[in-house]
Order: sequence, then structure tokens, then C-alpha cells
Amino acid sequence: MTPDPSAIDQASLNLVPMFGLLIGGLALFLLGLQFMTGGFKAIAGSRLQALIGILTANRFRGVLAGALVTAVLNSSTITTVLLVGFVSAGLMTLAQSVPMIMGANIGSTVTAQIIAFDVSKLTPFMLAIGFALYAFGKRELIRRVGEVVMGLGLLFLGIEFMGDATRPLRTYPPFIDAMQNMEHPLLGILAGAIFTAIVQSSAATLAIVIALGAQGLMPLDAGIALILGANVGTCGTALLASIGKSTEAIQVGVVHLIFNVLGVLFWAFFIPQMADLARFVSPAYPELHGVARLAAETPRQVANTHTIFSVANTLVLIWFSGGIARLARMIVRSREPETKPIGNPAYLDETSMAVPSLGLQRVRLEVIRLGDEVVGIVRDGAHVVVSGSIEEINALLERDKEADRLSAEILHYIGQLSKTEHSEEEGRWMVGFTQIVTSLESVGDLIGTNLMAVSQQRLTEQIELTRLNDVANSRFAEVVVENLGAVIAAIGGPDADAASRDAGTKAEIKALAVQARQGVLGDLDLAQKSAVLDYQLAVDMIELYRQIARLSRGMAKVVGEMQGK
Repeated sequence: MTPDPSAIDQASLNLVPMFGLLIGGLALFLLGLQFMTGGFKAIAGSRLQALIGILTANRFRGVLAGALVTAVLNSSTITTVLLVGFVSAGLMTLAQSVPMIMGANIGSTVTAQIIAFDVSKLTPFMLAIGFALYAFGKRELIRRVGEVVMGLGLLFLGIEFMGDATRPLRTYPPFIDAMQNMEHPLLGILAGAIFTAIVQSSAATLAIVIALGAQGLMPLDAGIALILGANVGTCGTALLASIGKSTEAIQVGVVHLIFNVLGVLFWAFFIPQMADLARFVSPAYPELHGVARLAAETPRQVANTHTIFSVANTLVLIWFSGGIARLARMIVRSREPETKPIGNPAYLDETSMAVPSLGLQRVRLEVIRLGDEVVGIVRDGAHVVVSGSIEEINALLERDKEADRLSAEILHYIGQLSKTEHSEEEGRWMVGFTQIVTSLESVGDLIGTNLMAVSQQRLTEQIELTRLNDVANSRFAEVVVENLGAVIAAIGGPDADAASRDAGTKAEIKALAVQARQGVLGDLDLAQKSAVLDYQLAVDMIELYRQIARLSRGMAKVVGEMQGK
């Protein structure tokens, strides 16, 4: 009796080593992608914030910003998740995020174009050179370049592993039949969407499609269906990231889904035409035949298909960005805005930790918010200590507690950010922000603890301190508050020297304090016992404001050090 050929093939197919090689290759690919992303993020640094900043100009520059940022991050998912955080924090509107999401889809095609190259012979050299630069480079930039090169080597090595794992499938009839069925658009799109949603990386799906194509196992039409599905599946991460965020942030995830679903719905009916266009714009190797030709041509055709899909969708839908935003608002209705206590962070978001430079921008905004509140506490404290009621004292103490709570949140966020891979400059900013937050907390404590103690004693002893409203005292308190406000305004700004000047010199503050003390002394007759306590309380208040001025000078110095001045 003649054995069934398919049974022989199935029996000879060793599934365990093949599966191990496949998932090991996928792991290497994702690790390489992580190395590349980390290196690019560190090299780009604060430039990423500048790239994102240009999106406010117009929709076309928004597309450009999204494409460039995503090309650096190697992931449209990360970009979209960051946009969720930006909109949630009120740093951009939903309408501004739409063009950037479109650009993110274009930027994600860069990774596909890179992995479509057949550089298997160069992979060992990439790994060796990348490791040498990463391990032994003396300058941080060299180490980061090494990280990128080594990431590229791991990425291509992973694809090579996946190709080796799938090579036996060339003669495996069940798999060949499955690939033929995969040409049915619905099945391919569904499979691509599910797999991408699971691994949370459309690049991983593309890598497998390209690896199969390089073995001649993946017809282009089937590969296109999987790519279309991957574009839908990649929206899942952004939607998950928006859970618990503001309504606008959820709408960003919905915008991403709408954009990709509209594109998929259109191209699903024109897969053969898209395949023909991809073949037309891709290199051809007519001298090869059969599987060899498929292996040579399909990887680039797959990568070009992804680019065609993203670019064509953007060129058409960019004119309807306003309509897409309105549709997202219709799907996700706005809720009544909630007034959050000052102690609740307004800008800190875990998604921004994926890019330390952007996370630091969030910290900067939150520190300025904290600083503005502390300036308000200091300004109001001058009034409360002189003539405030017990209700006003308690209200100011409550504000100080909220400021302390926000300080703790910022320090915790910086601590988490410090554990991510970051550059030396970013590390310097983390230390600087930590020092500034600590100083602001000390300023708040001077008001909330020491100065309010003076005010409470005034009420207990029924002491009259309205004399502290004279010209000298008022000018002294005004200068201290102005200097503190100037330092807060300069945090993260370009002119640290101006911040240092605005903080006032030690001699200037001392001179103003002496004038204030002399003014109080001139109004009191210390021969009377009751006047002595008045004088002591007035001097305590003046001394507390001197300490605030000292802390302001310290913060101004830190701002200068953060900017390398």
C-alpha cells in the first residue's frame, strides 16, 4: 500500500524545534526593535518635543510631525498612546491629534522598509560593531549609535530565525492550503488584527509576513490581507491606554481606529489592484522562477504595500480630519469637566515615560503648576499673617497640604522616570527638578507651618500687626514674591541667567529686610512690654521671607545648572 504523501510530510515536520525557532526569532526581533527605539529616543532627546510642537501650525505639518516622531520611535502605537496622554493633559486638542495620527501610520512604514532588506550577510557585523560601540564607547552618543546598530542586527537575526523556522513549510501541504485560503480578505484581515492586538506590534506582524514571503510561502494577496488586519489590530493598545482618561483622550484612540478602519474597508475590495501596484513599484527579478522569484520579490512588495496603504489613506482622509474628529466626538460623548484639586497631577502620565524627554516635559509643566500655586500661597500668606481670620488661615493651610501632595506625586513620577533608559542630560534635568520640587515644598512649609504659627499667635495674643503694611514691609514682601514668580516662569526656559538675576542678590534682599525691620522698629516703643512681642512676631515674619528669598536664589541656580550654564 502506497503511503499518503501528505502524511509523510506531516510526520517528517518536527513542530517543536520549528515553533521554538519561530518564537525565538520573534523575541529577537522585538528585542532588536526595543534596542533601536531606545537608541533613537536617546539620540533624538528633546528634539522629539520640538517635532511634536510643529503640529500646531497646520494639518500637513501635523502629518510630518507624526511621521517623523513615529519613525524615531519605530511604533505608531507608542505615538498614538503618547497623543492620548497629551490630549488627556490638555496639551493639544483632538483636532490637532488627527493629522498626527495619520502621519504616525506613514512613519510606521519606515520599519517595514528596513526589515525588507536582505542583509543576512551583514547581520554578524552589525551585532559585533553595535556591541563594541555600545559596550566600549566613551561618549554617550557613540553608545547610543551602537545600541541602534546592535538593535538592527538583532532585528535582522530574528527575521532570519523566523525564515529558517518556516522553511520546512514549503513542502507542507496543509500550510500551503492555509495560505491559499488566507487570500480570502476577511480571513486574512481577521488573523492580522488578532495577532497584532496580542503582540501589540504591527511591526511584528509585518516581520512574520516578510519572513514567510522570503521563503516563497506567502502570496502577496494574502500578505496584503494580513497587513490590513495589522493596521486595525494596532489600534487596540491606544484604546486600552485611553481607559480611565478624559473623554478627549478616549476620542484620540477612536480617531486612530476610524482612520485605519476606513482605509481597510476601502482597500479590502481592491486587494488585487493594490498587489498589482506594489509589483509595479517594486524591483522585479524576471531571471528567477517559482519560489526563488517569490522569495526575492515578495518582501519588498509587502513593505511597499504597507507604505501605499498609509500614504494613500492620508492623502484622501487628510481633507476630512475635521469630520473624523466630529465623528469621534459623536461616538464618545463629552462629559462634564471635573474640577480637580491642586494636589491631583494635571500633566503627569505614565504613557509619556516611554520617551524620557517627553516625560520630562510633563514634569516641567507640573512643576510650573506647583510653583504657581506656591507663589499664590506666599502672596496670600502676607495678607493672612497680618490680618487674616481663622477661616482664611485654615484655607491657606489646606492649600499647603494640597501643594505637598502634588510635590509627592511629582517626586514619585521622577523616581519612576529615572528607572527608564535615559541620557546624561535627561538625568541632570531629573535631579534639577527634584531639587526644585523639594525647595518649593520647603517654601510652602515656611508659609503653612512657620508663618501660619505667627498668624495664629497674633489671634491668640490679640496682637495688632497691621503696621507691617507700611511701605518698607510691603515692598520687601512684594519683591520676594516677584522673585519667586520669576524663577518659576523661567523653569525649563531658555534664559537661566535672567532667572538668576530676577531672583535677586543676597545683598539686595538683606538690604530690603533691614529697611523693613527698621520700619517696624520705628513704629514701636520697645519700652512697653506688649510692643516687644509685636516686634518679635514682625521680625519672625521678615526672617521667613528672607528664607523664601534664599530658596528662590537656590532654585535659580539649579535652573542654570540644568541648562548647563
